Order: sequence, then C-alpha cells, then structure tokens
Amino acid sequence: MELKNCPQCGKVFDFITNEICPECQKKDDECFRTIRNYIALHPGVSAVEVSKKTGISEEKIFAYIRQGRLSTADAAKKEKMVCERCGKFISRGRYCAPCQERLTSGLKKSFLEQNKKARENKGTNNSEKR
Repeated sequence: MELKNCPQCGKVFDFITNEICPECQKKDDECFRTIRNYIALHPGVSAVEVSKKTGISEEKIFAYIRQGRLSTADAAKKEKMVCERCGKFISRGRYCAPCQERLTSGLKKSFLEQNKKARENKGTNNSEKR
C-alpha cells in the first residue's frame, strides 16, 4: 500500500483506489446523494438552484458534471463545457456523444488488432517449437 495525503483534508491515508481519504470520500458520497436526490425531485433544475437549495458549492456540482456523474439544465451554458475533442457544447462528461463513440470504436479496433497479432505470434511460436 502507498501512503498519501488527502488533497481535501491533508490527512495521511492508505491509498488503494480513491484519491481522497475514507472520511472525505464518505462526505463526498453524501454530497453526491444529496445533489442527485434534489435533481431527481426537480427535473430540469439549474446547477445554481441546486447549490442554493442544498448548500453544496457550484464548483462541486460542476465537478460531478465534468466527471459524467450528473447533468443539469444549465451545465453547458454556465460552465461553458465543451467536448475536449471537437469543441461542441456538452452538458456532461468530457466528450460529446459522436466523439465518445469514435473514441470507443477506435479503442475497440486497436484492441482487436493487438489480440489478432498476439494470436498470430503465439501460432508462430508454437510451430517453431515442433
């Protein structure tokens, strides 16, 4: 295990998968649930309104939106969120749907090509051993 300082509270913790300590992760999960529940009860609500009604900062709400965990009515306009590949306005995540599809299909193609090469190399190696 690796020891790290939590970027939120500064406390030292055993880093396994989360970038923040367990206590801050628990608080973060509670914030996320609060926001998600408010949006579920008030569809089409803006991030500003969610922030005012829940007491959770707009910055935290927009961080969840950039991570692709949430979307709100005003995300693209307020945060000026754009696709990192083509520059089109988006309401969540890092890429628009068409760019995300292109990236995914490109990764799949690359993966399949690597598997094919590995199988061919394995076949060549097996025939040399005989």
